[in-house]
Amino acid sequence: MKNVLKKCMSCVLALAILISFMPADGVFAAKKTTLKTKKLSMYVGEAKKIKIKNSKKGFTYTYKSSKPKVAKVNKKGKVTALKKGNAKITVREKGKGKMAKSKKLGVCKVYVSQNKVIELPKIVYPTDNPQNTAAPAGDTTDIPATDMPKPTVAPAYGTTSYTDKDLVNGTDLYLGKLMQYGGICKVSAKVLQNSGSDKDITVSYYGEYLYFECNNQYINKSTIDEHRPLEEGSQTQVCPSGSETTLEFTFELPKYTKDFNLKLDLAGAELKDLTVETNPVADSNYPEMVANSCRSTGNNARIKKAIEKTKNGEDVTLAYLGGSITEGFAASETNNAECYAETSYNEFKDTFAPGDGKNVHFINAGMSGTSSRLGIIRYQRDILNHMEKGEVPDILFIDFAVNDGNDADTYESVIRTALSQGSAVVLMFVLYTRGSGKENDYAKIGEYYDIVMVSPASGQSAAAKDKAAFDDWFYWNHGGDMHPDVCGHRYMADCIMNMFMLVDAEETEEDNIVNVADITPKSSTGDAFTGMKTLEQGVDLSKHPSVHSLTSGGFSGKDLAQPTLQYEKDGVNGLTWFPNAWAHTVSSENDSFKAEIECNSIIVAYKKAGSGFGTAECYLDGNKVGELIGTAPGAWNYAEMNTVLSGSEVAVHTLEIRMKDGDEEKPFTIYAIGYANKNE
Repeated sequence: MKNVLKKCMSCVLALAILISFMPADGVFAAKKTTLKTKKLSMYVGEAKKIKIKNSKKGFTYTYKSSKPKVAKVNKKGKVTALKKGNAKITVREKGKGKMAKSKKLGVCKVYVSQNKVIELPKIVYPTDNPQNTAAPAGDTTDIPATDMPKPTVAPAYGTTSYTDKDLVNGTDLYLGKLMQYGGICKVSAKVLQNSGSDKDITVSYYGEYLYFECNNQYINKSTIDEHRPLEEGSQTQVCPSGSETTLEFTFELPKYTKDFNLKLDLAGAELKDLTVETNPVADSNYPEMVANSCRSTGNNARIKKAIEKTKNGEDVTLAYLGGSITEGFAASETNNAECYAETSYNEFKDTFAPGDGKNVHFINAGMSGTSSRLGIIRYQRDILNHMEKGEVPDILFIDFAVNDGNDADTYESVIRTALSQGSAVVLMFVLYTRGSGKENDYAKIGEYYDIVMVSPASGQSAAAKDKAAFDDWFYWNHGGDMHPDVCGHRYMADCIMNMFMLVDAEETEEDNIVNVADITPKSSTGDAFTGMKTLEQGVDLSKHPSVHSLTSGGFSGKDLAQPTLQYEKDGVNGLTWFPNAWAHTVSSENDSFKAEIECNSIIVAYKKAGSGFGTAECYLDGNKVGELIGTAPGAWNYAEMNTVLSGSEVAVHTLEIRMKDGDEEKPFTIYAIGYANKNE
């Protein structure tokens, strides 16, 4: 009985000690309250809410704006943008009870840009344009070239206004980008005539469009037939005498319209003003759609630095790393010119660079089927090795959200690699069918590092009010395939330029990345592949000190039966993806591929064919770690990935790849091998 009493007393004493260490409210470790929203980029008239993470029950939170006339805030943290400018919202927390002290929780910076409804600059009609029957009236004073303002790049659709000083009767209006891809054109003309009788006012149009053999399919070079003239059309309305009258005209043009021109027959009436509004589909608002596409401007220090370098005429490189959409699949009939990557690069150059913009350089590293696991392998080969000026890109766009599965670790490693090298990173969540892929998951990684994120799908969803509207938008941005066509690429490029204009209007922040190595990866292995290098057949091993030896053995053949790039690379159109792959052939000896590498991670990319290819076995330090199956039904020679090693400790490892017993006479291709040595 005494022993039982002693045990009971011990338990009571232990419980009492435990309770003495507990907080009064019974919670062992309350989560820290933090200000989640530290920056807001807004348009005039827009409202957003400041978010607090782990707010405490019973506590009160107050908000105060440094400039209420720029951005006002209510007691619930709702910020309303009133006019262009910058403001700071100070957030304070006050505990329970009258005696509790108020403390500063943090500051949210607010940047208010122009109004959402973008007014496009007036179109300048070149005097040598054969479509113009008369030069625009108005001031023709010559301005020295050095004093000419740099035009702001306008989106593909929008609204522009003219007055009677801009136009004369019969002048052709070449709308250019305002109707570059067809859609809905609304013309509003305010006219006055005092003839004493009604007059017919006519607006007519003409132009041309791209004709396709299969007009409901995505654009492909083989489907293009010819450029055909639009079937000319006109509308006439009656203008009564004696008062100003506003007349409305609406035209609907084919999706692939490339050239569109209006002509006014005023019948002697005086044109007071003219407004032309264009949109891709009925009841749409393209500028609003573009405006809603910027998910975050993140920490703007590096983007601002790149913009300022560009303005100053210094060399700047924009690089795009991604899959088939970044590659430009279905983007253009010739030379990839309509790809969102090349279009946004050209717009960035035209907007910010002086003169001819030769100081701005471009790298497209898109490749169909690329996930971030393949992207991290290709980063050195397809971006760093293609730098014309400097060693790393100033701005790197990353597009993997639609191709990735369980690849958060390599996705984060691409980000960490670029950030550690000093690049500004933009997460580009490309437009893809009706889904957003891994966008919502990867946006959390973007928030973790506070980097820029562009989400065309967010803009599309915000603009589509119902299913029918969404279906119209979807049709406009895509062809019959899952990829966006020229219209979708134009939209994505406009979304990127919208982001650049927002960032350019912000005050420069202090760079939040000092040393990436000091930042704990968000995923457990998110740093395992940082700084990955590319190995291919014929690689110069003197540039790879971590590779102690490499012998290709029976994998020394060539395999050019691969997909080809949609854009010109290394001066070649239609270059194969991996021209320096290691190919095992039926005529080769069955010698193993072996490489001794000092590293902490290894990924093997190999060819997946529809039929005929064999299976190879993969060994690490003599232990079999997997089979590389070279054939699968429906495979189209894409790159399959195998993560051989993923760790944090650097050691010398032996990688061996050899054909499986019975498959020695079958072909097999190793596209490339990636390795990372975190100590390099």
